Amino acid sequence: MDLKKWYSENLTRRQALKTMGGLTGAGFMIGTGTYNIHQVLARKEGLAATPTISPTATGTGDATSIQHVLIACQENRTFDTYFGMYPKAGNYGIPPNYTQPDGKGGTVAPQHASQPTSTDISHTWSAIHSEWDDGAMDGFVTTDGTGAMIYYDGSDLPYYYALADNFTLCGNYFCSLLGPTDPNRLYLWTATSRGNTSNSIKHGSLNWPVIVDLLDAQQISWKCYNIGLGSTTNSLEVFNTLIFFSKWQNDPRIKFTENDYYNDLQAGTLPQVSFIITEGNVSEHPPQSILLGQKKMAQVANALIGSSAWTSSALFFTYDEGGGFFDHVAPPQVDAYGLGFRVPMLLVSPYARRGYVSGQLYEHSSVLKFLERRYGLPTLASVNHQFDTQTPGTNNDAANGGATGPAAPPRDALSQLGDFYETLDFTQDPNYYPTLPPV
Repeated sequence: MDLKKWYSENLTRRQALKTMGGLTGAGFMIGTGTYNIHQVLARKEGLAATPTISPTATGTGDATSIQHVLIACQENRTFDTYFGMYPKAGNYGIPPNYTQPDGKGGTVAPQHASQPTSTDISHTWSAIHSEWDDGAMDGFVTTDGTGAMIYYDGSDLPYYYALADNFTLCGNYFCSLLGPTDPNRLYLWTATSRGNTSNSIKHGSLNWPVIVDLLDAQQISWKCYNIGLGSTTNSLEVFNTLIFFSKWQNDPRIKFTENDYYNDLQAGTLPQVSFIITEGNVSEHPPQSILLGQKKMAQVANALIGSSAWTSSALFFTYDEGGGFFDHVAPPQVDAYGLGFRVPMLLVSPYARRGYVSGQLYEHSSVLKFLERRYGLPTLASVNHQFDTQTPGTNNDAANGGATGPAAPPRDALSQLGDFYETLDFTQDPNYYPTLPPV
């Protein structure tokens, strides 16, 4: 999503100072040491610290051991941008001597970002397709300049790299569409974008089945926690996809705050499914600082790990789309809209295979497949046939100006897409509290 206009017109002096202050704090704190979350919480509460449990400890259970599923989605980073230099990424990381043509007879290599902020480069349908270049993956510099070639590493993202070390990182997880935020987030909630390919969707204008329809039908509890908005949600951002749906835009369950999240963890009232939705300043969307986003997501994850819900939880932590930044792996094309470029996905759970880099094919619909399998739900593909043969041409670049465009049936019926069960090991002891760095 292009937030340049929003930031230029709406960032007040108070907000700017708040952002700069947060960045300064994050910059001073990163790299100051490590700690065990359970020990910190114990000291805070005056309790005896619980030692870290060995990863080799065994337990028993199955998927029903997971009683709380949390889904968090940040903004605009490819896998290579964040984890291409992860030491354990192997073939999923940036290849040796990897370069991109500059369009002038030369080449450009990936470059370590010199600061935690970056330019908000183009990531429209047309720009991403130009970068993709029918699978050649050679248009990043010629489309978006050298700014598309930055990467971060463990010195910048110590908390995220520690999550990968202690839980599961997915090396073959793709966003859903070769385009921007809104249609990709539609896939994360509905397994289809209905042919939408841009960020021109009006609030309350959509009306097809979404994952919360299935949850409600089976009486599975859910909430949206809007992180970074403090104690009020007077205006929900477009990152909260349910505001686009007429049935859900005014539902009180989409309006919970960050304070509500921490209170529910403390009270032991976390719902069965939680959607973690950050506001712009902490979403990691350029030009915002990645340190602010990392700090906020560390707070979210640490609070979960330190709560009574931890031993029965699984947090899926991904990014909506690549933001125009480079990635070296060509996405498989399952229909006229995608898959899009690879994005990070971390599965944070005591049951996630520890230090594992998964090569299973995943995309945003895979998260829905997990929910459907875990809670015995029908697939969205089985209840939504509106887009099996064609989709509306409005807001649909693939329609090429026609009244209708190519089909976009829900993808949770595709057998080649995994559902994350292969990343889980229920012989692991759920009382697992790894040492994670402070941010």
